[in-house]
Amino acid sequence: MRRDALAFGEFCLDRANALLWRGGERIALAPKPFEVLCYLVGRPGELVTKEELLDAVWSDLHVSESSLAVAVNALRSVLGDDRQSPNYIETVTRRGYRFIAPVATADLPAIERAPEEETASVTEQVVDRRRHWRVGRTGALDTLEKASQLARTGQRQVVFITGEAGIGKTTLLQMTLDRMNQQGLGVLHCSCNELFGTHEAFLPLIGALNECCRRTDGASLLTSIREHAPTWLAQMPGFLGEAERATFQHEVFGATRERMLREFSDLMEHLAVTRPWVIILEDLHWSDFATVDVLSRLARRDRRASILVLATYRPMEVAVGGHPIRAVHQDLRIHGHATELALDRLTGTDVERYLSLRFNSADFARELVERIFARTGGHPLFVSSLLDHLVAQGALVEHELGWRLVSEDAASHDSMPRDLEGMIKQQIDHLTVDERCLLEVASAAGAEFSALHIAGALDRPVLDVEQMCEDLARTDRIIVGAGMTEWPNGSVSGRYAFQHALYQEILYQRLAPARCAKTHALLGAGLEQGYGPQAAEIAAVIARHFELGRDFPKAMHYLGAAAEGSARRFSTREAANYLSRALELVPHLPPEFRVTTRLKLLLQRAWAWRASGDFLNSLQDLSAIVAHAAENGHVREEVNALVDLSRFCLYVDRRQSLPVAEQALIKSRAIDDAAFSALVQGNVANLKLMLRGWDRENADLAERASALITGEQDLSMRLRRCSMEMVLEFLRANYPACCDATTRGKELARLVGDVYLFVLYESVEAFAQIYLGEWGQAQRNLVSALAISERNANPQAVALCHLAIGWLYSEAEEYGSASRRAEDALGPMIEANPFTFFVGRNLLARAYVRMGDLARARQHLDAMERRMEVDRVPMESLVIPHYLLTCCDYWIAIGDLDRAQGSASQFHEVTSAAPDRPFLALCYEAMARIAMLKHDAQLAGGHLSAAMSILRHARLPHATWRVYRTTAGLYESLGQAQRAAKWRDRSCQVIASLAETLDPNDPLRSASFFDAGRDTGPDIAGR
Repeated sequence: MRRDALAFGEFCLDRANALLWRGGERIALAPKPFEVLCYLVGRPGELVTKEELLDAVWSDLHVSESSLAVAVNALRSVLGDDRQSPNYIETVTRRGYRFIAPVATADLPAIERAPEEETASVTEQVVDRRRHWRVGRTGALDTLEKASQLARTGQRQVVFITGEAGIGKTTLLQMTLDRMNQQGLGVLHCSCNELFGTHEAFLPLIGALNECCRRTDGASLLTSIREHAPTWLAQMPGFLGEAERATFQHEVFGATRERMLREFSDLMEHLAVTRPWVIILEDLHWSDFATVDVLSRLARRDRRASILVLATYRPMEVAVGGHPIRAVHQDLRIHGHATELALDRLTGTDVERYLSLRFNSADFARELVERIFARTGGHPLFVSSLLDHLVAQGALVEHELGWRLVSEDAASHDSMPRDLEGMIKQQIDHLTVDERCLLEVASAAGAEFSALHIAGALDRPVLDVEQMCEDLARTDRIIVGAGMTEWPNGSVSGRYAFQHALYQEILYQRLAPARCAKTHALLGAGLEQGYGPQAAEIAAVIARHFELGRDFPKAMHYLGAAAEGSARRFSTREAANYLSRALELVPHLPPEFRVTTRLKLLLQRAWAWRASGDFLNSLQDLSAIVAHAAENGHVREEVNALVDLSRFCLYVDRRQSLPVAEQALIKSRAIDDAAFSALVQGNVANLKLMLRGWDRENADLAERASALITGEQDLSMRLRRCSMEMVLEFLRANYPACCDATTRGKELARLVGDVYLFVLYESVEAFAQIYLGEWGQAQRNLVSALAISERNANPQAVALCHLAIGWLYSEAEEYGSASRRAEDALGPMIEANPFTFFVGRNLLARAYVRMGDLARARQHLDAMERRMEVDRVPMESLVIPHYLLTCCDYWIAIGDLDRAQGSASQFHEVTSAAPDRPFLALCYEAMARIAMLKHDAQLAGGHLSAAMSILRHARLPHATWRVYRTTAGLYESLGQAQRAAKWRDRSCQVIASLAETLDPNDPLRSASFFDAGRDTGPDIAGR
């Protein structure tokens, strides 16, 4: 018992836990009305002015008195209070309010609530007399009961409930939930929306999770989402504190749609361990495609889980609109993952039973059933709506002895509507002009709407609109109550829903084109004002209103914001859809804005594709920018697009990279901007360094361009700088500076959410760290990057991580592990990326040479040569030294010393022209091994001396231990055992220093390479 509650009338106010109780029933209240109630109850009998209440409840917002009036109206509604003769809240005209009921401190018992009460929505907690009139569907209910029982045993079940509009799909769902034993049952109820749900990724699921987390038992669900589905929590920012947002963004960095699909299944399977869960997906014919993907993924998983999915849709809508849900449904059914319940109309017996329950008279039901069934054909919605219509029109009346038919003519076939649509239209026609106008505007707001929202479009006071909605809902006419709405600006009002989507559809069709456009524009403006700085949270809805309202500049603005929101939901396809819709609106803009807007949107979409790894679509958009900019004389935009195109081509068709970059350079000469021209020149220079090798002039140009970008705020420009510096410093063998550039590049990649770009920087940094002897750091970074890549289901990034780790293992002479990683990582899709292809094939060729499998090594060398010589795809200068060294080793291994010498000469030509000190040292080491095999000890000694002089001036253990070991081999071959032992010891010392960089529990430390007692004798043929 807790003595901290205030009691008045039949109510109990628990201020500490923000709860209002009537007996054992919790009363739902929006935050602002609850705060008003607390303030008034805390000062019983006192006049509380409007100014006091506004200052106390809306202290951080500028709102009008109408917000206060709406809040008080909401309180009166839940308290059952009357403004004219109040029991609780008295209005003091023009001044404020007084709480007039006696207030006492009360003991608040810990009220035990059944789980089903927690899962029920506000409307479901209200006694619905219509629930007692449900009839039929015995077979369907039995089927669903069997599915429920199987789900409880851990056999996940998916049931598609199909049928025409109004056939009773939603009613069957309600009957099923009522019939199920809901003790301990979790329910996730998701509804799709025709006007606003088809493009917003995962919208029904996110909305349902939000609702569940706000319930009194939502804390445990929120914890589960945080642990098992962090990408979904990222879409629910209201549950994240400011302090944890930065950390959380790090957790979901680079997430993809694939990761979201996987995490949702993980979440539901985790939740289903403790209790069965029912996932309801209503009206999937209006759903976004991402939600369909979630359903498909959840249904196909093999893990046992107590999950029942009930999904409804209209087959006709799907057939006409080409929605993918039907194809998914059929595929799941064929493979045994789903069943179907196709609902038919009610039988005459069912209709008679319904009439008997509704009018509480079997005799009256028999009198009426023939007329009703003949007109409706047993269509459930038509039956109930027709009866509502007849009651409203006075054709059916209730008297002291029961119901009766006023006259035969009143319910004759000629006087009754001929179909459901006609019946609904008649119902609408019998409304007052004001009621029709209100509902028509509401139909444009959506399947659910608030009085607050449509009041602005009607230009009427919120209180008046809310009262009209309450009257309509109370008299069971077309709409029902659906709780409360509170906007970020503090405004509150009642929320309502159409009894069926058909009512909304028919009302919406009544809006003439001009009125429809104006209505949507006003609705969009209302949301824009009500949400203020938080408007981006509902950008897709606002964009749709402005789009239909023909306010195209605002529509395009919010479509851009919606695209950014979809990108945050890791759904590139939806982001691209929003941008495509925005592009379709460009012709509606004033002529002077069309070109720049189109170019901007195309660029935004190109980068959206790029972030998801869809380079082909990205290249198409960049090519479109180039063509459109050239056609309209926008040279700078054309050049920028060409530069981006040259960079993106690296991952698709790098043969085009340099020609496109040089085209940009030629075009840039028409721009009188020295700095910009230098940047374009620097891009050409950077690509030449990457694809053609070291060149002093290109290095200077790249360095100059990099210096000019310093201080740039544009992310793409800063990324260019990091790329240029990374390549430049790597080729200079200035590995610490290279790591500085990659570190900055990784941070920028995090900002743009591009995991592949992040891993690309990480892999180059790993090679630099390997050359510096920082093997432990390289291993730690790569393992972390691999975890990120796998978590985000990015196959290109995963492959690159495995290959980089494979290279580290090959350096420790663990060639079996290295080759297995490479074989598992590579495949046709992965190798379409030239960088991954060359890194992976080089690793395999090297590993198989060292393992003595020369036939397989030759296959990989041939594959690289075909790609370079036949396909004319250049190999990166960062990888070429590895390739040439492996070629030397291969020819040495098969005993062809002349070809080995030829490869060594080519190796020397490449490395001596560049400041690439470690590989020049390794080149001399390879040449020394060839000379030793030719029994020319003097020449071998000269090559090793040259290598020593290089290593003497730099800390490069990657090359040092090899040179020392080969030197030991040379002295041993000359019979100088003491000198040989000295150089072997030095080699072992360097190797030991490499081992020390690894973590104590790193499995790589167990490699025989680090074994101090291993044979360090000469192995000049393969090493």
